[in-house]
Amino acid sequence: MSYTLPTLSKLSISYAITTALLFGTNVALADRKEWTLDKGHAHIGWDVYHMGLSRTSGRFNSFDGTFMIDEDDFSNSLVSFTIDATSVDSNHIGRDNHLRTEDYLHVTKNPSITFQSTKLEMLTPQTGKLYGDLELRGVSAPIELDFTMVRDMNYPSFLPNYDELRVIGIEATGDILRLNHGMDFIAFLGSPTGLSISLDLRFDLVDCTDAKPTNIPCNWGYVDGFKGPSE
Repeated sequence: MSYTLPTLSKLSISYAITTALLFGTNVALADRKEWTLDKGHAHIGWDVYHMGLSRTSGRFNSFDGTFMIDEDDFSNSLVSFTIDATSVDSNHIGRDNHLRTEDYLHVTKNPSITFQSTKLEMLTPQTGKLYGDLELRGVSAPIELDFTMVRDMNYPSFLPNYDELRVIGIEATGDILRLNHGMDFIAFLGSPTGLSISLDLRFDLVDCTDAKPTNIPCNWGYVDGFKGPSE
């Protein structure tokens, strides 16, 4: 809708523009809804080349994420992750201790790995790309993730304390080029450690808008003393 006014002073024009910008910003924020990461069903894994043999794989055991999703305009969504680098786990104590050193993650200086989205693009109703900046070892570099929304449903009524809330399962993959983050350690010529690290992310996001304090996925890890079931 447009309006025709006889005259406008520079002050009133400035005020109108400022109000429009602020209003537009508030609308954009209002259209985003926060979804909760179900920590009982979340996984951040990785695997890497190992001398041409089976790939070495591992995961991070401690992480959290913020998901501000605009379902009317997914490009307006914001996603961020924070990973505890010290929680790296490849099921090998000696290797994990080495991964924590300055040769690789350098956790004493950079205990956290962070991701902040810059763009979310839907390619189909179920698949898309998430672009962002990954800070690893204190060095930020762009990264691109391919994701699939595997299912959008409500928890079934027979699950106690799940309250039939809406939940979306997501799986994503991507690659980290470790040289982009100053991780240039090579033990020997033909080193068993590849330069590209493949990512495997799987997690459920829950709409906890009207969740009860007893709701399991909405409170997993967020309430002191609360422990979820074994499912």
